[in-house]
Amino acid sequence: MRTAEAADEIQVEDGGRRVVVIAGRVCLPVSAGVTDEQALTLARAGTTAWHLLRTCAHMRPDESIVVHDAMSEVGAIAVQLARGFAAGRVIATESTQARRRQAVRLGADVAVDSNRDGLTARLVAANEGEQVDVALDPGGALGSSLDALAPFGRVVCYGPDQDESIKLTGLLSGSRAIIGFRFDDTLDQPEMVARAVSELFGLTSAGRLRPMADS
Repeated sequence: MRTAEAADEIQVEDGGRRVVVIAGRVCLPVSAGVTDEQALTLARAGTTAWHLLRTCAHMRPDESIVVHDAMSEVGAIAVQLARGFAAGRVIATESTQARRRQAVRLGADVAVDSNRDGLTARLVAANEGEQVDVALDPGGALGSSLDALAPFGRVVCYGPDQDESIKLTGLLSGSRAIIGFRFDDTLDQPEMVARAVSELFGLTSAGRLRPMADS
C-alpha cells in the first residue's frame, strides 16, 4: 500500500534562510520578494505549468495555445507564462463570465465558455478561424482540443481524470501528439523542479508573474 507523500512546506534554516520542501523530497531556497504562500504555489502548480509549456509542449514563439480551466492554480500561471514566452495567441476557457474576464486580465487574448457543446468551434473562432497549435487539458476537453488542433499540434494532458478514449488514426492523420504529464515524475529528477522554480521565483520577484491569481 502506497503511503501518502508529505505535504509541501516552508522551513526556516539557521541563519534565517527560507526553503520550500516539496513532498518531503526536494528542498529549494526561496528567493527574496517571494512570499511563503507564493513559494508553495510555485513549487507545485508553477512547476507543473512551466513543464507543460517548456518540456511537454515545447511551445515556440508565435504559436497559439489553449489553456483549459484557466483560473485554476496551474491554469492561471500557464496563461501568464504563455504570454511571457511570446505565444502568438493565448486562448483561455472557463465556466463563468467573471472567471473569463479574470483570465483576460491575466494575459489571455480571449476567453471562451468551457461548455463542451460547440467548444471546438469556439476555440477555432477565438484563434481567428485557424486551428490551434497547443492545448493544455486537465481533463474533460480532450476530444474538443483534438478537433481544434492544427497539424503537428500538441495536447498536453495533466489532470488525474483522463478517461477519454483516443483513436490512433485521429493522431496519424494530422501528425498530432497527445502528451501526458505527472508532477510526481519530476520529483525523481530534482533538477527539473529546480530549473522551473528558479525561473518562476525570478519572474515573481520581478513582478512579472502573479502566482496567486485570486489575491
